[in-house]
Amino acid sequence: MAIDDLSAPPCASVPPDSSLHSDKRSRWRRLADWCSRQWAAIRPGREARRGAVCGTLAAAAVSVIIGGLYLQTGFGYIFDFLFCILFATIFIPLVALLVVLLLSMARKLPRYATGTILGSSTMVMALWGMPELGVVMAIAVGLSTGILGAAIATFFWGNFRQAALSKKVIVALLFGLALLSTIHLIWLFAHEGSLDKLITWKPAADSMPSKLPAPDPSAQGPFHVLKLFYGVGNDIRRPEYGSSVAIKTRTVDSSDFFQDFRGWKRWTRKKYWGFDVDKLPLNARVWYPDGPGPFPLALIVHGNHNMASFSDPGYAYLGELLASRGFILASIDENFLNGGLFHDPPKQQAVRGWMLLEHLKLWREWNLTEGNPFHSKVDMSRIALMGHSRGGEAAATAAAFNHMKYAPEDADIKFDYGFSIKAVVAIAPADGQYKPAGQPRWIEDVSYLTLQGAHDMDVSSFDGSRQWDHVRYTRPGPWFKAEIYAYRANHGQFNTAWGRDDAGKPLGWLLNLKPLMPGAEQRRISKTYISAFLEATLNDHREYLPLFKDWRVARDWLPDTLYFNRYQDASYTSLASFDEDADLTTTSAPGGHIEGHNLSIWNEGKIPWRDGDRGYNGVFLGWNRAKDAPAATYAITLPDGSARNWHLSSASTIELSIAPLDEDAPLPGKKKNDEKDKKKDKNDDQSKKKERESPDFTIELVTTDGVTVSAPVSRFISIPPPFKEKFTKLGVLDDAVYNQDWEAVFQSVRAPLSEFRTPCEGQCKPFDPAKLSMVRLKFDRTPMYKICISGIGFGKH
Repeated sequence: MAIDDLSAPPCASVPPDSSLHSDKRSRWRRLADWCSRQWAAIRPGREARRGAVCGTLAAAAVSVIIGGLYLQTGFGYIFDFLFCILFATIFIPLVALLVVLLLSMARKLPRYATGTILGSSTMVMALWGMPELGVVMAIAVGLSTGILGAAIATFFWGNFRQAALSKKVIVALLFGLALLSTIHLIWLFAHEGSLDKLITWKPAADSMPSKLPAPDPSAQGPFHVLKLFYGVGNDIRRPEYGSSVAIKTRTVDSSDFFQDFRGWKRWTRKKYWGFDVDKLPLNARVWYPDGPGPFPLALIVHGNHNMASFSDPGYAYLGELLASRGFILASIDENFLNGGLFHDPPKQQAVRGWMLLEHLKLWREWNLTEGNPFHSKVDMSRIALMGHSRGGEAAATAAAFNHMKYAPEDADIKFDYGFSIKAVVAIAPADGQYKPAGQPRWIEDVSYLTLQGAHDMDVSSFDGSRQWDHVRYTRPGPWFKAEIYAYRANHGQFNTAWGRDDAGKPLGWLLNLKPLMPGAEQRRISKTYISAFLEATLNDHREYLPLFKDWRVARDWLPDTLYFNRYQDASYTSLASFDEDADLTTTSAPGGHIEGHNLSIWNEGKIPWRDGDRGYNGVFLGWNRAKDAPAATYAITLPDGSARNWHLSSASTIELSIAPLDEDAPLPGKKKNDEKDKKKDKNDDQSKKKERESPDFTIELVTTDGVTVSAPVSRFISIPPPFKEKFTKLGVLDDAVYNQDWEAVFQSVRAPLSEFRTPCEGQCKPFDPAKLSMVRLKFDRTPMYKICISGIGFGKH
């Protein structure tokens, strides 16, 4: 053996862990070296950074153009464009400077390029308003335009031909992805949307009632229509309210309502309109019949819209129709109360209603003033107030203020009105934006109609239905209340100046507009129902009442879509409203009793909206009938003697307010989450996509002398399944903004007691409504469903 060999330590003496760690470090070094070589080959050059800057600056420039087009401050396009350019000129460098300072500390990225890119992306974010959506759009637009700009710059100025193959491949792939992303964004904004989620259910043809034998209320009447404008006569924004007005009016002082309105917001609003809150003008455009009169009077007021995009001309279609049929219609100008100049005036909802009453004071004066165009032409005993959106809430507020002596929040504001308001119409109204003294707004002894589109992307919950529940009748009278909920109708198309876009640009580019019916078709709904409502309430043409009880009798006058409708009149007596206490077994009528059998769901709770709830209770009933199992029942025993005290007879009706819910009911005795035999998640998802049927069940009536009669609900009305909506083009945006794709909407079931007969005519005791002792709902027709009932009671047929 060699001496060297003897002196060298054996291999076995090298620590094994040291060798293993050395191999790992060597592999990581080789990997790092390879990555460095690849990055050196494909690393973007200065031209790529310049291209990314140019791309995002181009996106910011487009944002400036869009902002200039749709900002609508009211000062004109030149001002709007200059404002947006100035904003971008200051905003982008400020963001860029901030990023430069941050990166100077980090020294990781090219400072000026990164700052400009982020500044431009932030400009895109500002365009979209909503912070959550703005961040997403800034990232999407910033990445697509930045990468596209960088790739284009590399192609033309980055020695692309001499670049490594790997760089060419990556740049080409990035260019393709960025181009596809940009095209997809443009397509997303440009296309109308989809018909996803629309239900196809239709009421059975053989279930349709006879058509209403009355003239079409949406048809032009016999009167020649005249038109004029009235106002202060010094409007600086609209020539129609300038010196050419036919009747000059006074201003009103609303300062007491606006005590907290000050600073730059009040100053800019005064500069724009040329008047302050102490001199609000009484302006309106009027359509009226050419004739001696006296004619009924209706006022209509618009809702909140950009104040520089004037809303009061949008009801000309109603003015022309109603005036031809013998009504005076005044479309009230309250644009100066609308949002604009980057703010909303505070407490303007109360003022909107108050101003309607101030307009009525003018009409009362004109009717008594010789020489006025309306002298003796106005029947001040027949008045209707109407409104759209916030204007719909204003009409209800005015009806409430009409009988008050003071403003609810301030006794220094005195009221002295007392007009003969017979009817209120609310088109897609807001509700709850103004609560008198913090309380629900109750209105009494007037007829009330509310219309709502199921595809309303602005007021997406049926707010008018809550006001419907806050209309009460203190004595017998001709009053009634009705609500209509129309599928595929939106918010804006009830006003021709608003149109299909319920959000305004650019947010409107993300709305799903494809399901909407044409605007002219949607306005057939408002023309038909409003005209018939005014005929019934102001002209006592009661032949139109069936239209409000069952929309199907007017199917030839209405667009071919689906409707929920609810009706109740002053003859209604409540048996159960579910809001009197927490006891499931008690009724609103003292002395009644409730029992349920074989129900899988039975509870009382707040009636839900798409997001939140109405603030008052209903009863929730669910059934899921297993094979050969007895049908679930819900029975209400009337208080002793109530049938006779309420004068129930063959002319009476039993009335239920029912909302179908898009929720499954478990089997009786099992909780939904604990069912052993429930299907897997995949099957559950498929069942949710399956369209629901119309809920049907049997109404049984039992008398004190043992007679039981029954009839299916479907004999009287087809309750639609829940309407499904997709409001936006993006499911994630739908979930974030609208919460769910359906809402609990009520359908009236009005069953005449005369339709309940014993099956053995002449062979057994007849059914005597005066002896009615129990109402039983027997869920024996639809196998599984969940419903909400807001009220059960009796009316007159």
